[in-house]
Amino acid sequence: MSLKIIILAGGKGTRIRPVIGNTPKILASVAGKPFLEWFLTWIKDWKLKVDFEILISTCIGHEQINDYCLKKNYNIKCIKEERPLGTFGAIANVASQYYSKDYLVLNGDTIFKADFNMIFNSFKKQKENLPLIILKESNTNERYGGYENTNAGWIFSNKRTSYISMGAFFISYKSIKERWLKKTSINFDTLAINKQSLGELMIDKDCFGEDPIQAITLKNTIPFLDIGIPTSYNSSQTYIPKLVNEMK
Repeated sequence: MSLKIIILAGGKGTRIRPVIGNTPKILASVAGKPFLEWFLTWIKDWKLKVDFEILISTCIGHEQINDYCLKKNYNIKCIKEERPLGTFGAIANVASQYYSKDYLVLNGDTIFKADFNMIFNSFKKQKENLPLIILKESNTNERYGGYENTNAGWIFSNKRTSYISMGAFFISYKSIKERWLKKTSINFDTLAINKQSLGELMIDKDCFGEDPIQAITLKNTIPFLDIGIPTSYNSSQTYIPKLVNEMK
């Protein structure tokens, strides 16, 4: 059994740009080394009981990320979007080129504590073959948009809800392709995906906001950090090393 892990790292990083300049967010310096180093250590420390390959979805800053991985001699493929496709488009772009029965998709700016072996087993046991997202309870959801549990399953809502995405989910190739074709009616191949004229398609709104999925819910007290805004990036300089070391 194998798994491909897709790290989404193609975003513009608009909110943190004044702090890190033209450095891709995943290469931003955290406690003296690129965030990618902490991210890879985080994955390694899960001790996944399955063979896996890491793919990084890139767009803005592709050359810097690809060059860094080559310099470090990492066995990682960097797959570039021809233009920003959004998170759903980025995943389709990767999956259309690198097949795997199952994928784990991760936002390339967030680290948190969770039992990924248990979550992957839960994903594999379900008969419906639905995507399985990792959510966190949020008593103070200050943003519009979150997930709610319906009779058919979990679905993304534009309303404020008590559960927010951790930017991590398991999904099968079959689900990606079926949901892409249902949403866009555009061929599931790299050329068509990159040439589509629908703009940036997002996983939350355009994929998980239309057809229900399954979810694992974590308590609001679980340790996590998203480096996507200046305040959390500043906090990451001490918090990320502490968090990663605690999870070993």
